[in-house]
Amino acid sequence: MSYLALLIAVVCETFLPDGLFTRARNWVDRFNRELEINLEALGAPGYAHLQWLAPMLIWVLGVYFLYQVLWVMSPVASGFLSVLLMLYGLRFRHFAVVFTNAQLFLNQGDFFRARELLLVWMKEYDGTEPVIHRPGELVFHAIYHGTERALRQYFSLFFWFLLVPGPMGLVVYLMAHWSVIRERDVWQAQAFMHERPSMQEAWESNWLKAAFSPRFVLFAMEWLPARLLALTVGLVSQLDDAALAWRAAKSHSRFSNRAPLTAVFFTAVGLVGGAAFDPSSQAATDGQLLSEETQVQALQQFRQLVFKCAVVWLVVALVFALLGWLPGSVL
Repeated sequence: MSYLALLIAVVCETFLPDGLFTRARNWVDRFNRELEINLEALGAPGYAHLQWLAPMLIWVLGVYFLYQVLWVMSPVASGFLSVLLMLYGLRFRHFAVVFTNAQLFLNQGDFFRARELLLVWMKEYDGTEPVIHRPGELVFHAIYHGTERALRQYFSLFFWFLLVPGPMGLVVYLMAHWSVIRERDVWQAQAFMHERPSMQEAWESNWLKAAFSPRFVLFAMEWLPARLLALTVGLVSQLDDAALAWRAAKSHSRFSNRAPLTAVFFTAVGLVGGAAFDPSSQAATDGQLLSEETQVQALQQFRQLVFKCAVVWLVVALVFALLGWLPGSVL
């Protein structure tokens, strides 16, 4: 049942307009903010790092209750709820359209339109507005951001939707992701003079507090999907090169799934070695000196690589469902 709901959601998401769920996402964002509890204002500043759990618990309990009621009424109704929740999280069509159009603009020599398209896409996701002067920089930033979006808006959703019976794993992951974005937005709105501490710094300062932060929960939930995705990239490209790139980048960051995964994608599309997991690195700068034709080809290869990995995951999930290895899988 889980795989069938997943397949229906993937097919529907391919044909439905991307803006169909925009209002729903905006409403959920406003609703989650209403559910937030300001523990500092309530006189419990020592537990302020746990206030993000309130919206998550309400959504998890609410969706679980609704799913059970619909299941009693009809398994088809509960499956429809699962499809809706999956459609809410999936953004693969938006991802494919942006990369396809950017590649077409670059092929036509229209760097400025490609840059405008990708800058809007990046800002929508994490609020970043990198300074980009050359097509090479644009390609590197596109792959850098595209890797995380592919993981968080597609592959991790696959993993948790199929691993946990019903849509509960998906709901927990979506709420953890929302909490990370909300924490970042609050930090930026308060305009702190010092930089936001990294996960490594937070862990060294107070590991117990860091372990209950949304960033660590999201890191833990993406730990296995990121490695499975990197393995898939290696299998459809060069496994040895992918393994070397992962190890090289992983040594730089203990609490990052994005850095080594990005290095694997950079290596797979033939830009640079595993050191260029960050567009600001020297290795990335050296890679930007490649010819424009090679850079455009890398953008196309990255889009095709993500698509191939998605097909592999769907086929493997189908095999698991047929063998009955998925939780509650009756196809």
